[in-house]
Amino acid sequence: MKKMLLHSLVVCLLLGGCTVTGRLQRRGLGARANYAPKEQKQEPKKESAPQYIEYKHRDSLQPVYFLPTTTLENGERVMSFELDEVVVVAKSRTVAERMGKVCIDFVIELPRQLQGNCQSVAVTPMLHKTDSLVPLQQISIRGGLFCRVQDRNYWQFDQYVRVFKPDAAAEQRAFERFVKHPYPEGVRLDSIVEGREKISYYYTQEVPTKGEGKTMHVTLAGAVVGLDGSRYDMPPLDTLEYNISSMLTFADTTRRYLTRVIEKYAVVKNRNYLAFEVGKSDIIDTLETNAVQLARIESLMDGLINQREFYVDSIVLTASASPEGALALNERLARGRALSLKRRLGARFGRQVDTLLCVRWVAEDWEELTRLIAADGTIAEREAILGLLRTIGNPDRREAELRRRFPKQYRDIRERLYPLLRAVNFKYDLRRVGMVKDTIHTTVPDTLYARGVKLLNEREYNEALRILRPYEDRNTAVAMLSLGHDEQAYEVLCRLEEEATVEYLKAVACARMGRVEEGKAAFRRACELQPNFEYRGNLDPEIRELITTQ
Repeated sequence: MKKMLLHSLVVCLLLGGCTVTGRLQRRGLGARANYAPKEQKQEPKKESAPQYIEYKHRDSLQPVYFLPTTTLENGERVMSFELDEVVVVAKSRTVAERMGKVCIDFVIELPRQLQGNCQSVAVTPMLHKTDSLVPLQQISIRGGLFCRVQDRNYWQFDQYVRVFKPDAAAEQRAFERFVKHPYPEGVRLDSIVEGREKISYYYTQEVPTKGEGKTMHVTLAGAVVGLDGSRYDMPPLDTLEYNISSMLTFADTTRRYLTRVIEKYAVVKNRNYLAFEVGKSDIIDTLETNAVQLARIESLMDGLINQREFYVDSIVLTASASPEGALALNERLARGRALSLKRRLGARFGRQVDTLLCVRWVAEDWEELTRLIAADGTIAEREAILGLLRTIGNPDRREAELRRRFPKQYRDIRERLYPLLRAVNFKYDLRRVGMVKDTIHTTVPDTLYARGVKLLNEREYNEALRILRPYEDRNTAVAMLSLGHDEQAYEVLCRLEEEATVEYLKAVACARMGRVEEGKAAFRRACELQPNFEYRGNLDPEIRELITTQ
């Protein structure tokens, strides 16, 4: 057996000239790649037997494939491997983007001249990116003798390892000595052929579109290796060009500006705390923090009256007192303090304020006290105190019961919370000058939206959708369609005003969802609104499939 193998190898080398691949160098042969458009697919023939036989060597994890042969009437033997695709030569092909990917497909043709019993042919499709070449999975075609020599080399290596049990470094050196031609790894196809007929292989691959432009280019890189160590690198072939049909052509790049809702009417509230002598209503600037409080009141009033954006329709001044003492006394004090402050402001700002200012008073602000107690978690028996305040209607009796039933808490409340009830509240009712509509558009660009559109055009679809989803506009639908969220996109599009691009996108969504009649109607409407969409639709694989469906 060993002698027969060596004899065959010698014969093969002699027939090949100086080297096994020498004749290929002289002829400059190479593999070819042709488009295989989906619209020209043939239905695969149903056969009882598979088109190839899978074989896995006992010492290899990589399967190989034997192509069966048939004998013609003239006695010629040919491989019976059949493809489902019809080879079509074209200048370019349009592919639809789905989920950030496109499916490219083509047929690799390997002429018989590149094949040989003692040769191995490897062809690698190369995807051309902007700044790099990305190799796709390789296909490998090995001659019968070439494969048998490989098997013999691996057997010799295994015997060496079994007998001598070398360490890792020695084992690696032995592998390089025995195995001159390792088995191919990570390949799309690994076939062993005995014949010399042309081989065609249908190749399909999903490719991410992130970072790509409007087109993709594919070339083939290939090499033939002989058992004698010779090598022949195939010359480059024509580039296959794939035009990416993506939703990005329908993105709206118009600058968007912020929209603000501005109310015609506005209200400004201001709360201040003035100190008064016990039982008196006169305002004394030097008492406690009165000077600071009065300055705040006058500053705000001056700013609101003299600004140009608003008219001041009215000013309501409400003075309140704390509950200690009789209700009648507290009401007199609250009224007197409110009127005292009005007189001071009238003298400061003149008749205009005196006319606008409306005076009110609250003798005992139990509502505010209840709110303060409810918000204070430090008060013991807080719920019982709140229950008392809600159930006793008479203010004087309410204050007396609080003091009697909760003496400790009452002292604390009187010390900390009662001063907060001695307040002066201002409420300014304003009306915007010249205001007609409540919503206005600003000249400030919406930078967040602009970032979403930028991410969309960079095919960062998930990130773009996170930003664009709340806007629910055409760009939102484009991002959804690019991610395959077709139903959601259709719902968004149905809420938009009718226009050509919106109707076209509806047609795409319907085509994907299988809603043929709705899709056709949307496409017809898009063409009515913008006639050039008819030409665009014939170039779009999804629309073309839609309109040709019976």
